[in-house]
Amino acid sequence: MHCPSGHAIPAGQAPHDRQRAPIVKYKCRECGKVFHIFTGTDLSGSHYTCGQIVLILRGFLQGQTTQHIAEELGLDYGTLLSWRHRIQRRGFAHLINSSLPDEEAEMDEMFQNAGEKGAKKKTQ
Repeated sequence: MHCPSGHAIPAGQAPHDRQRAPIVKYKCRECGKVFHIFTGTDLSGSHYTCGQIVLILRGFLQGQTTQHIAEELGLDYGTLLSWRHRIQRRGFAHLINSSLPDEEAEMDEMFQNAGEKGAKKKTQ
C-alpha cells in the first residue's frame, strides 16, 4: 500500500486514524495525504462496512436484484444501484473482445422471463 502520490509507507508506520476499524487510515509522511486500503479503487468513498461490501459484491456476482440486496441489507436502493453500475462499467471495460482460442465453444443457456420481473406473486 502507498499514498495516492506514490510514496511508500515506511516500515512500522502506525495508522493515522482507527475510527473505522478494520479500515484504518494512514497519513503520508512526505506529502501529508491521508489514505486507506480502498483509496483509488471503485470502493473509494464508500461508507459501507467490510461485511456489507462482501455481501453486496456476492449479491452482484450471484445475479441478485439490486432491490433484493438493498432490502436484505437495509441499504438505500439508489445508492446501491449507482455502486452496481460503477462496478459493472469497470468489468465491461476489461472484457476480452478477441476470439476464443478453440474452434468450437460450448455455452450453457439461461432463460429468464423478463415479463414477470418485479411482479408481485398473487396468492389465492
